[in-house]
Amino acid sequence: MNGNGGIILTAEALIAGATDGAAREGFGVLVAADGRIAAIGPQAALLAMAPGAEHAHLPDCVLLPGLVNAHQHGRGLTQLQLGFPDMILEAWQTTKRRRGWLDPAAMVPLAAMQMLASGVTATIHANTTWGAAGRQPDDLARTIAAYDAAGLRALIGIGAQDRASLVFPAADQPAFLAGLPPALRELVGNPDPPIFAGTADEAAALYDRIAETLPGNGRIRLAFAPAGPQWVSDALFTGLARAARARGGAPIHMHALESVAQAAAARHLYPEGTLARLEALGVLGPATSLAHAAHLAPGDIAVAARTGTRLVRNPASNLRLGCGTAPLAAYLAAGVGVAVGTDCQTMDDDEDLWKELRLAARLATVPSWQAAGPPDAPTLFGMATLQGAAAMGLAGRIGQLAPGLAADLIAVDLRRVRGVYADPSVPLLDLLLARADARDVRLTMVDGRVLYRDGRFPNMDTSAIAAAAAEAAARARAPWSAEREAAVAGLVEAVRQHYAAR
Repeated sequence: MNGNGGIILTAEALIAGATDGAAREGFGVLVAADGRIAAIGPQAALLAMAPGAEHAHLPDCVLLPGLVNAHQHGRGLTQLQLGFPDMILEAWQTTKRRRGWLDPAAMVPLAAMQMLASGVTATIHANTTWGAAGRQPDDLARTIAAYDAAGLRALIGIGAQDRASLVFPAADQPAFLAGLPPALRELVGNPDPPIFAGTADEAAALYDRIAETLPGNGRIRLAFAPAGPQWVSDALFTGLARAARARGGAPIHMHALESVAQAAAARHLYPEGTLARLEALGVLGPATSLAHAAHLAPGDIAVAARTGTRLVRNPASNLRLGCGTAPLAAYLAAGVGVAVGTDCQTMDDDEDLWKELRLAARLATVPSWQAAGPPDAPTLFGMATLQGAAAMGLAGRIGQLAPGLAADLIAVDLRRVRGVYADPSVPLLDLLLARADARDVRLTMVDGRVLYRDGRFPNMDTSAIAAAAAEAAARARAPWSAEREAAVAGLVEAVRQHYAAR
């Protein structure tokens, strides 16, 4: 699909976006050669407007803006597939010492395939602690090359951390290490290896160096990605905020208040409130997004709303890793912008963002007649489109279908969604958000290029990608031995006891 006169996509109906959720029957999209939407209208009008354009009709489908996965790590294989079963977050993080380096050049293409097949056209790739000390620059280069080759739009985080990588708060770490048996201290080695940038200057220099090498198509952008409040000092936060402002308001994306242990540490570190401190340090604002955010206090919610800071809901990950349930209804009631992401840890272990949206909505239902109820369909769809676009710094460029915006769009088959009968009083957007999933996605387009259609990826060698991911996962087992397995189990138990005592 790359006709010289552009491409016309038509379907049974079109929904322009969260703020314009009416289903327009017989409408389609004219995509110009530059990858932007030239026009939206009835099929006949589009054909008359561009008689030389290639035309593809998608029967039984609805055209929609592409989804935005606003927090994930590009792993491709799930945690369980990689040998890390669900357990409470801090214990689970400790189990990662069972495995070695996981090559993003092999993992990200598989993740991109999964996202494209589920209708995701853009994503925030958060920092990752699956690397090894000193590998961040090369890992970032591999990650960027993989997303660019896949054609997915991505905001990629440059990680920064300067304290408490093993247990937190940082003041507790020396005593924790001293209390470990010698064999476990040997396993730990350096408890704070330089996986991420340790200073703002280092992070800024890495940002600038990588920015010079980014592909010219504009699909790949960079963010500063501090690991999270309990892992980042005030000085590092201040420096990163300054660096972001100096680079035209570069996005900041971080994990924040994800678990019960993190919330307890934050109460100790930030008695005035975690988000109040981050605001004072200059970190918050419309260009900043906080992933997970499961344990925001009322004061934190007020700060997020006042500063325009966005939250990213990760419902299944929070449940599977023992982190609880973020009060989505309270966030929305306060006027906070909320996006959604999979965190590579979905409820069905399948990277399906449609199901994550539904789970977020169900968990937001408060058992009270006085409560606002779960988010309505436009709000929910906005979480997966407009809010995700804003979190990426792309508001007004993606997230809806309108002339002048990038042609990041999807086609969803309505046959299974409707089933044998669907009452005509139910709006199509409501029906989609209640019943659609990745199985129903027929086409995914990014920047005017069809990257997925009817189970096929025209620009990707799926067999080679699958084989490379499996090989990389097998290589990551290299540190394994029965002795190491037992030692990691002992360290996990020590971490459990550390937090249980607090």
